Amino acid sequence: MSTSFQLNERASEIRWSKGSCGVSGCADPECVCALCAQPIGISEDDPRWEGHDRESCGWCELCEDEVPIMLFRGEGKAMLQAAFHQKCFERLLAPGGAA
Repeated sequence: MSTSFQLNERASEIRWSKGSCGVSGCADPECVCALCAQPIGISEDDPRWEGHDRESCGWCELCEDEVPIMLFRGEGKAMLQAAFHQKCFERLLAPGGAA
């Protein structure tokens, strides 16, 4: 699946990494949002998850933060990635940039 979009001038702020550990809420520099540098997702130990039913959730802010938007560049061992919160990624899109 291929999606086209146009990034604005803030694309120069993207911090590319070699990959993340995949653990929600990890604060390692390789794992955080490539724009705001804050952790993506919320640790399973966070009390906000208590009583939260992910199966029937209507996509609240807690759940939205769990799913990063990923960009990749390069190929093979030289591939880099950038993970974003949805709201941060939206700040990178040029007006009318989503195709």
